[in-house]
Amino acid sequence: MGRFGWRLALALALLTPSLAAAQDAASPAPLEKLSLKPHRVKGLLLGYGYTVGEFTGEVRSRAQATRALVYSSDRGKTVFTLSSPRLSAPMTVSCAGGRSHMKLAWIEFNVRELAYVCSYEGGPPDADFALAFSDVRGLASLQQPQRAAQQVFGGVTLQARTKRMPGAMMIGGGRVLSYQITHDGREVGGLVRGMMQPTFYLPPAGSPERDAVAVTALSLFFFPDPDDQP
Repeated sequence: MGRFGWRLALALALLTPSLAAAQDAASPAPLEKLSLKPHRVKGLLLGYGYTVGEFTGEVRSRAQATRALVYSSDRGKTVFTLSSPRLSAPMTVSCAGGRSHMKLAWIEFNVRELAYVCSYEGGPPDADFALAFSDVRGLASLQQPQRAAQQVFGGVTLQARTKRMPGAMMIGGGRVLSYQITHDGREVGGLVRGMMQPTFYLPPAGSPERDAVAVTALSLFFFPDPDDQP
C-alpha cells in the first residue's frame, strides 16, 4: 500500500467513529409503549379513573346523537383531569364538538363538518387543541375515517393525523383506529384506539415532548368520535 493508501486508510479509521456517533445522534429514541389502566372512582358515576405511565386522572364523557327525517347531528363532550410529576397541580381539560348534516329533497347541506376543541384549566397559558375532519382520499380513507388535529402545549406544537400504527387493525369497519403524532414532521408518539385495550406511544422519559404527546394522545382517546358510536 502506497503513502496515499495509508493516509486514506487512516482518515477512514478516524472518520468511522464520528459517522457512527452522528448516526446514533440522528436516530430517534424508541417510543415507549404504554396501556391505559382504568379504575373505579367512588362517587364518579358517569366516568372512571385512569393511569397511563406516570399520568393519572379522571374522565367523564358524554355523546349525544339526533336523527330526524332531514337532519342529523352528533355531539360529544369530555372533561378529564391530568396529573403528573411535572405538573405543579392537576390540570382540567374540557373538550366539546361534533358535526351535523341537513338534507332537503335533492339538496344536501353540510351544516357543520366535524370539529372538536379543548380548553385547559391549570395548564400552560398557550395550551390549545383542535381536531377536524381531514379530506384525504385513497387507501387511507378506506382503512379508517380521516382526522387531523393540532396540539400546542408548553411551547411544543404537535400535529396528529389518522394513520395505521403498530398494533392497529388493518380495516376498522368505519371506526377510527389509530393516530400518529408528529413534531416538525418527526414521529414522536401515537395512539391505537383498541376496543379492549388502547395503546399509547410516548417519547422516552425525560423527553421535553413527553407531556405534550401524552395530553394529545389522551385528548384523542377520550374524544367521543361520532364514527365510533353505534
